[in-house]
Amino acid sequence: MKLRITTIITILFFSNFVMAQWVQRAAFPGVSRAKAASFTIGNKIYVIGGISNSVVVLRDFWEYDITTNSWSQKANFPGEERYGAATFVLNGRGYIATGGNDFGFLDDLWEFNPLTDTWAQRNGLPAGSAQHENQRREAFAFTIGNKAYLGGGDGFVFGANQTWNYAFFDLWEYNPNTNNWIPKSSIPDAIGRNMSIGVTVNNKGYVGMGCNVDQNINRTSFWEYEPVADNWTAKSDFPNNFTTDASTFVLDTTLYLIGGVNLNPVALSNQFYKYEPFSDTWTQLPDFSGGAIAGAICGTNGITAFVGTGYNASVVTRSDLWEIASIQTGIDGNQIAIDNKAILYPNPMRDRVSIQSEEEIGSVKFYDVSGKLVLMEEGNFENINVQNLNPGIYHLSLKYKNGIVVNKQIVKLN
Repeated sequence: MKLRITTIITILFFSNFVMAQWVQRAAFPGVSRAKAASFTIGNKIYVIGGISNSVVVLRDFWEYDITTNSWSQKANFPGEERYGAATFVLNGRGYIATGGNDFGFLDDLWEFNPLTDTWAQRNGLPAGSAQHENQRREAFAFTIGNKAYLGGGDGFVFGANQTWNYAFFDLWEYNPNTNNWIPKSSIPDAIGRNMSIGVTVNNKGYVGMGCNVDQNINRTSFWEYEPVADNWTAKSDFPNNFTTDASTFVLDTTLYLIGGVNLNPVALSNQFYKYEPFSDTWTQLPDFSGGAIAGAICGTNGITAFVGTGYNASVVTRSDLWEIASIQTGIDGNQIAIDNKAILYPNPMRDRVSIQSEEEIGSVKFYDVSGKLVLMEEGNFENINVQNLNPGIYHLSLKYKNGIVVNKQIVKLN
């Protein structure tokens, strides 16, 4: 049967409504915490350390499986306990750097190999001067290509008779092949910031917001970093003062920001914003369903995203975890376009999935990550039963009756 939905597709792709739906997932089973470090490799989110509600600094290590919605505790992180660490992923390995604990601030770097489930210490940030060390907490980090970039945060400055906090505005590049750090161009406004954000979109770094810890001032400025030219470009400021200790993730080519703190007066937010680099615009989305939040972890496998732990509005640590079930601007619900003629709903899928097309479909095949054909449908494309598929990533191959084949990666959740 040929489905005539050209008009529907036009509405879906060109309307301007925004929709965001959050779903609560399995709560973090360890001690509730804020300022934990996290990174995502494939469909696993890894969480390290943080600070508990009783102000105990932690170094336990946890794994969340996105496909099974389950947590498991791993052997403790071998480095010092810490909170406010920076993290990044390169070549399928997770890295944790810097941070703070009861004994001071850190400048070290550790690499996690998920295939062997082992940690190895790498070269930390180069030593600073006698007055101005490179040890820090609350730094930002992002990756571009095969390099990682780290900067900002706060550390100590040592004077003749006093020591005080200092907010960095520097940038360092880490090469995992040489295991070395080199300094790069600092952020031009020369405004130190900690608890800021740092992400990558389209092979450029984006850094901004946060606060200047010694002046207790929120920062709203936002910058784009181009690694080849090693230069920074000022972008549109964030539209309000809830800019400190927010959480961020990237889906497709859009940056999303959740929560954050306004330092003067102190208040936490449940705000949810998106930033589009192409148009250099911030847009407010419906508020985060989990309430006010700051110092939370974020993780994404590129298809869906999660936010959890952190502080609530009363500045009490939390253990809940939330998944963004859909973020759509111009596409209804969590539909995705297979090509310019067909749409699939929902992705991620659970029990059933529907495909609608303006071109007549001949067959739909699902392959697992090993390339094995696990499901084929040749008739009822609007109500495909996928409940017997195991959670995971699948390759969907849609063949039109005119012989054209199109492919799409989709996810099956529990």
